[in-house]
Amino acid sequence: MVNKKMWGLTLLERNVKELERMGLLNIHLLTTLEENPLAHFCHPLPETIQIATHQAQKERPYESLITLLKNESQTVLVLEGHALNDRRLLNLLIKSRQDLVIVSPGGENPAAIARLSQSSLSVIETLPSGNLSEGLKSLVEKGKLNSYNFQNFDPYLDNLRREVPPYLLKIENETQFKEAEYILKQTVHKGVLELVAKYIHPPLEFGSVKLIAETEITPNQITLVWLVMAVLVLPLFMKGLLLPGIILSALVGVLDGVDGKLARLTLRFSKTGDRLDHVSGVIYDALWYLALGWYFSGGNLYSIEAYTTYALLGFYIIHRVVPGIFRALFGREIYDYQKIDVFARLIGARMNNNVWLLLLGILIGYPRETFYLIAIWMGLTACWFVVRLSWVSINELFTEKKYQFSNEG
Repeated sequence: MVNKKMWGLTLLERNVKELERMGLLNIHLLTTLEENPLAHFCHPLPETIQIATHQAQKERPYESLITLLKNESQTVLVLEGHALNDRRLLNLLIKSRQDLVIVSPGGENPAAIARLSQSSLSVIETLPSGNLSEGLKSLVEKGKLNSYNFQNFDPYLDNLRREVPPYLLKIENETQFKEAEYILKQTVHKGVLELVAKYIHPPLEFGSVKLIAETEITPNQITLVWLVMAVLVLPLFMKGLLLPGIILSALVGVLDGVDGKLARLTLRFSKTGDRLDHVSGVIYDALWYLALGWYFSGGNLYSIEAYTTYALLGFYIIHRVVPGIFRALFGREIYDYQKIDVFARLIGARMNNNVWLLLLGILIGYPRETFYLIAIWMGLTACWFVVRLSWVSINELFTEKKYQFSNEG
């Protein structure tokens, strides 16, 4: 299964690229396969990474590992190449100051990873032949190696607004492959989203990624495609070609999710691409409202449609500014601070929800009325953000004063 591809990468390739992202550039591959697994990689590796392949012997399968520990003054990170290894746990090992084994707390076929050094050499020399993870577990059970305690592990992923339990999963059959694939999807898809992005976009986005993951198409190229489409939306709206414009808008929304998922699933990240995606999205959303307002107002800056557009832009600014202030103050997103905020994000006015609402309005013949409805909806959502910021700020201030008073008392 080490050569089986998951979202455009073989299992071994995924592990190698994860390690490279963490700055581990000297990799030793211990294999029992006759054919070199590197030949199955889908994408070229950076020239900075060095991979040495060792053929394992049945009698002494870990001889290469033992030799490496004898010759290396630095520590060695040991993991299964045919496992889905949680990068959070890999980071824990990298930061650890002592030799440590981490055993997966769950999963159908749990794996183990370890940080080893010369101080553990005598213990590793007793490592039973066969399954590496089972061998590491047995050394832990015998008290020969320390294991990680998950009691203080925080499964919450701030950038995804969701909890993902820690995992180390060996993949040796199709059932385990599907389990790992599902978990990997959870690590790239936000848990708190608006209605359209939560229920309509995922099958379209993941389906698109699956089609192109093994190709040379890059996330940045997808970003450029949706940017061109976004630019085309504006003149279509301004000229009153609402149906083609809104269909193109819906496609922009899907592709805006595809580029990020393609980057995270195939481990092809770009700071430039991420910045371009974010900044362009902010500008596009504002221009989207302006283009619609221009058409509905007929260019009359003093019409009710124009004033509606001004209000929309004001509400949009609140949508952007208040969540940023909230995060700066409380270190958490306003969208999932409490359960009620999760629900508000689901039904609140966001670009993806607005696009599909306008699409419905155009199809039933009420585009102008839908434009007004979007403005009202944006206003209510903006008010909610302001209310939540105020309420949480007052509550936190009261709690802090109460705590100080109790201490003084």
